[in-house]
Amino acid sequence: MSLKYVIHKEKPYPLGCYIDYDKSLVVRAVFEDADTCGIKLFSAKGKKTSDPSKTFKIELPKDVKRGDIYSARISGISNIDEYTSYNFFNGDEFFCDPYAEHILGLEGFGKDVDDADIRAVLRNKSVNGNSFNCYDWGDDLPLDIPYNESLIYLMHVRGFTKSASSGLPASVRGTFKGILEKIDHLKALGITAVELMPCYEMDELEKPKRSKKRNGEKDIPGNAKELVYSKDGSIVGKNMIKHRINYWGYKKGYYFAPRTSYCADPSDAQNEFKTFIKTMHKSGIEVILQFYFEEDESESLILDALRFWRCSYHVDGFHLKGARIPKKLIFKDPLFTDAKIWYDWFDYEDYHRESENPKKSLASYNTAFLYASRRFLKGDDNSCSDFLKAMLLNNSEYGNVNYVCDYEGFRLADLVSYEHKHNEENGENNKDGTDENHSWNCGIEGRTKKRSILELRTRQMKNIMTMLLLSQGTPMIFSGDEFGNSQGGNNNPYCQDNETGWVDWKALDKNRDLFDYVNFLIGLRKKYNILHSEKPFKLMDYISCGYPDLSCHGREAWRPDLSGHSHILGMLYCGLYEKNSKEPFIYACYNMHWTDAELALPKLPDGYEWELLSDTAQSDKAQAMDAVMHTLTSRSSRIYVSRFNENAKKKGKTKSKKK
Repeated sequence: MSLKYVIHKEKPYPLGCYIDYDKSLVVRAVFEDADTCGIKLFSAKGKKTSDPSKTFKIELPKDVKRGDIYSARISGISNIDEYTSYNFFNGDEFFCDPYAEHILGLEGFGKDVDDADIRAVLRNKSVNGNSFNCYDWGDDLPLDIPYNESLIYLMHVRGFTKSASSGLPASVRGTFKGILEKIDHLKALGITAVELMPCYEMDELEKPKRSKKRNGEKDIPGNAKELVYSKDGSIVGKNMIKHRINYWGYKKGYYFAPRTSYCADPSDAQNEFKTFIKTMHKSGIEVILQFYFEEDESESLILDALRFWRCSYHVDGFHLKGARIPKKLIFKDPLFTDAKIWYDWFDYEDYHRESENPKKSLASYNTAFLYASRRFLKGDDNSCSDFLKAMLLNNSEYGNVNYVCDYEGFRLADLVSYEHKHNEENGENNKDGTDENHSWNCGIEGRTKKRSILELRTRQMKNIMTMLLLSQGTPMIFSGDEFGNSQGGNNNPYCQDNETGWVDWKALDKNRDLFDYVNFLIGLRKKYNILHSEKPFKLMDYISCGYPDLSCHGREAWRPDLSGHSHILGMLYCGLYEKNSKEPFIYACYNMHWTDAELALPKLPDGYEWELLSDTAQSDKAQAMDAVMHTLTSRSSRIYVSRFNENAKKKGKTKSKKK
C-alpha cells in the first residue's frame, strides 16, 4: 500500500466522513482536547477489526483544526475503494462517528458487542454515487394532517410484532416490515399518525464505563469478561458481566442512522426505513419519531439530526425527550414550520410565527388528562371538575395530545386490574416505576376468572376510552390497548424484551368486544366534526339557536353538579354550530358512581328525539328514547344522538296548541 497520501484543509461542515467522487477521503469530526486524533479505515476483506493488514490509520494534523472540528480532504490513498467502514480515534480511545448514517455491529438486538466492533459504514460516492439521496420517493408529500383530525398510535417497533402471536414470519417480527404487515389493522382503526419510540441506532445494553488500567494491563472494555484480581494485584480469574437491556431505548445513540436491529435486512436499513415511511404515507398515516437527548448533548447536533431525518427520510415530526432541548431554536428553524413538534410542555407565550395563517406545529403531551380521567373513572371525590376541564382543553394556536396510557405506567388492561405495581421481574425489588397509578382492580388484584369482575373491567376500559375519544384534544392510543393487551401489572417494563413488553395479539380475539367498541368510538369521532372541533368551545349560545355549542348537565338537565362528591356528568354537543353540515346533537353522559343513577335527557327541538347509540353496561344496539328520564348503570357511560321524527314534530305542535 502506498503511504504517499496528502492531507488538505477542508471546510468544516457538514460533519461526517465519505469517499468523494475524485476518490479523496473527506473527514469532518469533532475531537475535544485531542493530542493525537484521526481516522482508522477497515477493509471489507478483513474478518476482524484487529487485523493490521486490513486496516489503515491516519493521524490528522493540527493545521486542519478549527475550534474542535478537524476537517480534511485526504488524497492519494491507494486502493481506497477497498475500505468500507471506519472509526475515529482520540489518543488511545476509538469511537464511532456520531454523524454516521449506517452503523455496523448492532444488527442483533440485545447482543453483547465489543465497542471496538461498532463501526460506521464509509459512504463511497466514487463507486455508487450519492446513493443515499437517490431513493425513488415518487410523489411522496407531507400529509400535513391537522391536530383536530389526528389520531395517534404510539408503539415500540420491536414490541409491536415481535411476539409469535402476531402471526408473522419470524424474519419480519419486530421490524419496520412487521409494522407494514399490520397496516390494515391501523387503517381499520382510523389511525392518522404512528409515533415510534426511539428507532435511531444504539447499543441497547447498559454497559459500565471502561475500567481503569491496572498493573500495566490495557483498558478492559465494559462488555468483556471482567478480570478478577487477588490482594497482591495478580489476575486470578474472569467473571462474565451480564448487562441490563434498555428495551425502551431512551439513551444516547447514533442519531443519524436507522436502527439496524429493527430491519428485516440490516444491510439495507436506510432504504428499508424509507420504504416504511413511503408506504405509511400512501396509507394516509404520518410518522412521528421520538428522540431522546441527554442534558449535555450539543444543540448543534440536535438540530442537525432533526433536519437530517426531516429531509432524508421525510418524517412528519418529532416527539422530543430530554431535560434540555433547544425548543426555541427548533421552532424558529424554517425547515420545521410544517412539522409536528411535541414535548411535555411549552411556554407558548414565547412561540409565535409572523404569518397570516400560522399552522399548528407545536403540541404538548397533556398529563392533566391522564390523571383527571383516571381519577374520575376510579370514582375519586373532587375529580368531576378537573375531568371536565381536561375534556374541553383545546387551543387555536397549538395542539394538545390527550392519553390515558403511555409507555410509562399501566397498560389500559392493567389500569383496571391492578391497584399496585408488580415490577419484581425488573430486578429492582419493585422499587422502580411510579406509585401514583390512580388505578382500581375492580375487586380482585390481577388475573381472575370471575365473570362479574371481568365484565366490570371491560366496562371500565370502555368508559375511559369513551372519555379519551370524545375529548377535544388529539387522542393517543398506546399499541395493544385497543384490545386489552396486558403487561401483568408491570408499570415500568423498560428492560423487558419478552412477552411482558411485547404486544400479545391473542388478546385481540379474547377482547374483540372492546376492540369493536373502540372502533365504533373512532368512527363516531371522525363522522361528526363537533366531536373534534378545530376551535375551543365557547360554552355559550353565540349563534342564537337556543343551545350553547357545548353544555354540561347533571342528574337534572342543564344543572351540572361539579361539587367534590359528584361522580356524574353529561355533555351535550350541539351540531348546529358546524357551518358546513347540519350535524345532530350528541349527548355523552357518565356515571362513575358505584350506584345506579337516574338522569334527565336534555330536551331537543321539536321534531327530534334521542337515539341511544351505545351503553357500556349493555349491548351497543341503537334504540329510540322517548322517556325524559333514564337510568344510568353504575360505572357506565352512554352516547345518544338526535334524529328527526315527523311524528314527534306533530306531537310537539299538538302540545303547543293545548298550551
